[in-house]
Amino acid sequence: MPAVPITSDKQYEKALEVLDRVGGTFQGIGFEEKFLLVSPRQYQALVEAGVVNPPDTAKGAKRGKRARKNGKS
Repeated sequence: MPAVPITSDKQYEKALEVLDRVGGTFQGIGFEEKFLLVSPRQYQALVEAGVVNPPDTAKGAKRGKRARKNGKS
């Protein structure tokens, strides 16, 4: 279940509008830092509506500790 970080009240309102149209259930968690737990279908709808940014899906994009080059360039 994807966790969507909510950074502003405006983003939260837009997310609720999109999730209302998509249907299904979601869960809000957090107090200082807010997140919505949504289904993959709901997450895709939020990405398509521009509420959240899609993950970096560029080919060759490397992440994590081991992705960094060791030694001098």
